[in-house]
Amino acid sequence: MKNKLLRLAELIQEGFPENIVEVFKSNESQTSAERLAMANKAITFHQGRAETLWLQAEKKRTSEERRAAAQAEISAFVFAYLTGDAKEYADSAVEAMRILGRQDELDLVRKLTRG
Repeated sequence: MKNKLLRLAELIQEGFPENIVEVFKSNESQTSAERLAMANKAITFHQGRAETLWLQAEKKRTSEERRAAAQAEISAFVFAYLTGDAKEYADSAVEAMRILGRQDELDLVRKLTRG
């Protein structure tokens, strides 16, 4: 599961000012609380970024805003996975992967929701 979460963290990393990949990559045992906190920061950051882009585009959706919103959805899915609620976020994560142009990686979400 670690490699799947790491791949999702890489998708979230784009534009995110903190190193979320390192938190999920580290061989040192990161606590669940640290991973949850980082995922929460990513959700907040990408949601805020999407909202700012939406407002700058005069409340119209742009491809950049959609990407930021999709990154927020993937961040929410990772957070949900870490708390045991991944199935509830699977559909929005699958749609986010499509928005990000990652159709070949939809199995990441599906495999993480099976458990």
